Amino acid sequence: MHHTPVVRGWWRGYLVVGAAVAAAAVALPAGPLRAVLYLLVAGGSGAAILVGLRRHRPARRLPWLLLAAGQLCSAAGEAVYYWLELVRRVEPYPSVADAFFVAAFPLLCAGILTLTGRRPVSATDRVEVGIVVTALALPLWIFLGEPVVHDAARSWGLRAIDLAYPVFDLVLLGLLARCAAVAGGSTAATRLLGLGALTVPVADVAFVLVGEGEGLAGSASTACWLVSYLLYGAAALHPSMVRAAEPEETAAPGSWRRLGVLGAAMGTVPVALALQTAGVTGVHLWETTVAAAVVVVLGLVRVRGAVLAAERAARAAERLRAEAAHHAAHDPLTLLPNRATALELLRQTQERAARTRRAVGLLVVDVDHLTRVNDSFGDGAGDGALRALARELVGAVGAGDRVGRLGGDEFVVVVEDVPDEAALGRLAERLTRLTVALPGTELTLTCCVGIAVQRPGREVAATELLHEAVTATGRAKGAGEGRTWFFDDALRAELTEQAELEAALAAALAGGEFELHYQPVLDLDSGRITGFEALIRWHRPGRGTVRPDLFVPVAERSDLICRIGRWVLGEAAGRLARWRAEGTVADDVRVAVNLSGRHLLEPGVVDDVARALAAAGLPPRALVVEVTETVVLDTGRVLPNLRELKALGVGLSLDDYGTGYASIEQFRSLPLDTLKIDRSFLVSAQPQDEALIGLMVHAAHAFGLRVVAEGVERADQVALLRSLGCDSAQGYLFSRPVPAGEVAALVGRVTA
Repeated sequence: MHHTPVVRGWWRGYLVVGAAVAAAAVALPAGPLRAVLYLLVAGGSGAAILVGLRRHRPARRLPWLLLAAGQLCSAAGEAVYYWLELVRRVEPYPSVADAFFVAAFPLLCAGILTLTGRRPVSATDRVEVGIVVTALALPLWIFLGEPVVHDAARSWGLRAIDLAYPVFDLVLLGLLARCAAVAGGSTAATRLLGLGALTVPVADVAFVLVGEGEGLAGSASTACWLVSYLLYGAAALHPSMVRAAEPEETAAPGSWRRLGVLGAAMGTVPVALALQTAGVTGVHLWETTVAAAVVVVLGLVRVRGAVLAAERAARAAERLRAEAAHHAAHDPLTLLPNRATALELLRQTQERAARTRRAVGLLVVDVDHLTRVNDSFGDGAGDGALRALARELVGAVGAGDRVGRLGGDEFVVVVEDVPDEAALGRLAERLTRLTVALPGTELTLTCCVGIAVQRPGREVAATELLHEAVTATGRAKGAGEGRTWFFDDALRAELTEQAELEAALAAALAGGEFELHYQPVLDLDSGRITGFEALIRWHRPGRGTVRPDLFVPVAERSDLICRIGRWVLGEAAGRLARWRAEGTVADDVRVAVNLSGRHLLEPGVVDDVARALAAAGLPPRALVVEVTETVVLDTGRVLPNLRELKALGVGLSLDDYGTGYASIEQFRSLPLDTLKIDRSFLVSAQPQDEALIGLMVHAAHAFGLRVVAEGVERADQVALLRSLGCDSAQGYLFSRPVPAGEVAALVGRVTA
C-alpha cells in the first residue's frame, strides 16, 4: 500500500521525461541520435500502456491491449523507416514501413471503440457524428485525399497506401466525435487518450502542408506524432484508466461539450471556402457544396430531434408537476383533499356564500373505534376501511358538497348550500352509520359528527369554523357512539375557557412549568443518532401533563407563542451544549426546534436564534429550525427571515411534508436543507404509498435536500425507507420523546 502514491505519480514523471526526450528529438538534426530518441518515445508509448495495464489491472483489458498493439506496430514502422533511411540509404517512403503504419490505425480504432462501445448511442448522437465526419472529411479531402487521387505520376497501389492515411484519420475523428457526443463526463485517462488520438490527423495534415525537415515549420508533424505517443502512454499510466471503460452518463444535447464539438467541426466548411477564395487551395466547388448540403440537412435533423426531445421533456415535467401538485394537495391513503386543501375549499365556499347570502355548513366526521377493525380483521384492514369509508362519504353527500380528510380517522364535509339547520342535521345523521365493503365481508361503521354553521351575516375564519366543528365532534364522541352535535352556546363557552387557558400559559412560562422532551433522529446508513427533535411539554399544577395540541394552538393566537419559542431555543441550545461538553453526544449531533409561523414572521426571530446560540456557545450548524408547509406558503413575508437564518448557518427543515399545500416546485426558492415526510405516508404499505414516498425522496434529492421520515414504528418501514434512498428517520420504533435526563442512557442503546 505504501507504493500507491509513487504509482499514481508515474504518469506525470513519464510525461516530463518523455517531453524532454521528444523536445531533444525535434531540436536535433536528422541523424542516428534523433532516430534513437524518436524510437524511444514511440516504443515507450506501447511499453507504458502495458505497464499501466499491469499496475492498475482494469476490469476490461482488451481495449488497452489493442491500443498497446497499435502503438507498438507504429513504433515498428518507425524503426523500419529509420533503418531504410539511415542504414540502407534508400527512400523510406513508400516502403514496408507504411504497412506497419497503416496496420496500426485499425488497432488504435478498435481499442478506442471497444473502450467506449458500452456507452449508449442515441439517434441524436449518430446525427452529430455524421455532421462532424462530413465536415472534417472536406479538409481531409482537400489537403490529403485529392492530391493523392490526381497524382498521375504514382501507381494506384501507391495512391491506395497514401489514401489509407486520411481515411483512417477520418475514422479516428469520427470515433472521437462519438465519444464527445456521448460522454457526460470524462476521466483524466480518457481526456489524455482523446488528445493523443486527435494529434494524429493534425500531424498528417501538417506533414502534407509543410513536409518534414529542419526548422519550426518542418518539425511540426514530427512534434505532433511524438506528442501523440506520449499522451497514449500517459493515459494508460494514469490511475483513472480503470474507469475509462465504464459507461458514462450521456451529455445533455445542449451541453457546451457537444455544441463546442459541433461548432468546431461545422466551422471547417466556411474555412475551406475562405481558403479557396483566397487562393490558398485549389477550387473545390462541388466538394464544398456537397459537404455544406449534408451538414445543413443533418443539422436540421439534429435541431428537429432536439425540439422533439425538448417537447417530450416539457410534457414529462408538466405531468410530474401535476402529479406532485395532486399528491401534495390530497391525502395519500384516501385520495381525498387533505386538511390544507379542505380548508382552502371551505374558504372559497365561504366567499361564494357571502356574495349570495347563504349559509355554509361544516361537518367533521370521526370514525368510532377504528382500531377494532384491525383487531378483528388483521393489519391493513383499517386502511381499507378508511378508503371504503371515503367513497361512501362522497356518495352520501350532495353533488355540490366536498369531502376531505383531516387525518387519522377524521373527515370533513363542506356543505355549500344549507337550506336550514334541520336538513344539515339529517345529513349528519345519515353519516353516523355507513356500510363499507371489505374483502369477503361488509362492515357497518359508526361515526360521530360535529356540526358548525356559518349563517348569513356572520363572519368567521375557515380555521375557526373548523375548530367549532371539531369541538362539536368532541362533544358528540363524549356522548357515545354514532352521535351528532351542533356547535352551540355551551361549546362557545369552551372557547371562553380556552381564553383562560391562554392566561394559564403565560403564568406557566413565568413559573417554569414547561419542559422539553427529546426524540432521536437516526441516520439510516450508519444507524447512529445524528440529532434530536426538541418537543415541548407542559406540567400544569393540579392538571397533570397537558398535550401540546391542546395548548399550542391557544398560544399560536397570541404573542405567547413567540415567548415560548424563545424559551425553547435557549433551553434546547443550552442542553445540547451541555451534552457535548459532557461527552453524552458527538460534536456533530444537532438539535431541531419547531418555530411557529407567527414567530418566524417576527422581524427579531433571527436575533432570537443568534442570542440562543451565543448564550450556549454553539455553532449555528448545531441548530435546525423546523417550519411547517403552512408557514412556507406565506413566502412573501417569511422568506426573508428564512434566508437570514440560512445565511447565519442554521439548518432549515420543512416539517410534516405532504399534509399541507406546498409544491415541489417551491423548493427552488426556499432555502431548505431537510425535508421531513409526514408520518401519515408510512401508515399503509400499499404500493402507491411506497411509490409516493419514493417520488418525494427523489424530488428532494434533486434539489439537494436530505430526507427524514417521521412516525417509524416497524422494522419493515426502516427497510422500505432504506430501499427508497431515505436518509434519516425518527419514530417510536427507536424511542419515544424522553426527558433530557434520560438522553444519556438512550444514546447508548438506540440504533437503526
